[in-house]
Amino acid sequence: MFKGVTLGYYAPNGYFSSQEARTEIDRIAELGIPWICLVCTVMQDAYYSTRMYRDFKNTPADDELMEIIGYIHAKNIKVMFRPMLECHDGTQRANIVLPQGEIQPGMAFTYRDQWFENYAHLTRHYARIAEKCGCEAYCFDSELNNLISFSTRWVRIVELARSLYSGHLTSCFIKTENFIQLLDDKDFWFYALDSVGTSFYTPATPDGKGTVESMVEFMRPQAEKMKLFSDKYGKCFYSGECGCCSVENATKLPYYWKNGKYYDGQQQADYMAAVIRLFEDHPWWGGMFWWKWDQQIVRPEYLDDPAGDKGFTIYGKPAAEIMRQWCRK
Repeated sequence: MFKGVTLGYYAPNGYFSSQEARTEIDRIAELGIPWICLVCTVMQDAYYSTRMYRDFKNTPADDELMEIIGYIHAKNIKVMFRPMLECHDGTQRANIVLPQGEIQPGMAFTYRDQWFENYAHLTRHYARIAEKCGCEAYCFDSELNNLISFSTRWVRIVELARSLYSGHLTSCFIKTENFIQLLDDKDFWFYALDSVGTSFYTPATPDGKGTVESMVEFMRPQAEKMKLFSDKYGKCFYSGECGCCSVENATKLPYYWKNGKYYDGQQQADYMAAVIRLFEDHPWWGGMFWWKWDQQIVRPEYLDDPAGDKGFTIYGKPAAEIMRQWCRK
């Protein structure tokens, strides 16, 4: 089972070589968290771009990646390595679209072919690092929902990765369970993976108020939908992202960062506790990675209450104890 946190989203070049990064890993180890989903941010210019690249500002260098993976392993923590695309134009990877075809004679457009060709180069590079460093899992990005149906192309990517990397292969999407009909095709590329994740930011209250028990019941319909997917898939199905800010009313929209004005660490802890209680007795659930351990992008609105940081991070907040207790089970 995956029990972990996500580390390094938008971590700048040089960060993973710093003492600050090692301190964060030490803190993760103190809580007994057995997995880290390590993010390496890779850039493309816009949501319609086909070329992705290592950026001198936003992408960790290969040597520091290998160094930090070694340090994580030295702390007896397993690594899911996730190269993760972002766009310089401010859109997200979930917005990436790849039109292909021909409308005007002699003017074919091949965004899809070009993008997957370049993604193969990305995979070849980072899968080799994952193998060399002994990463226990390798994740094909997260939330590339507009690309989920291009099965034949993804199968080739998975085959390429398997030729270079011997560990666990996975990917994660927004509400993966909504794509259950694609599983009717037994050649669909999900079956070539070892597991599939879903981003879980399901609202737990209608108004930002409620007990852990009421949150569990409020979220139960979504869990039942996820079970249908898992039963049909027949492989590990987990929450590749799951999170909630430590701010008042956060459980109303857990994925959002402007739910309220004041810090509320207990609400974040209650949400985490409710998610764990909702799923922990179901053998089909493969665990979760909390989004996220560190905050690399400056958001002043997280820091305007002296009572505490209102972001997704959990260290020094009540949710850290919930995580520690869960990981001890």
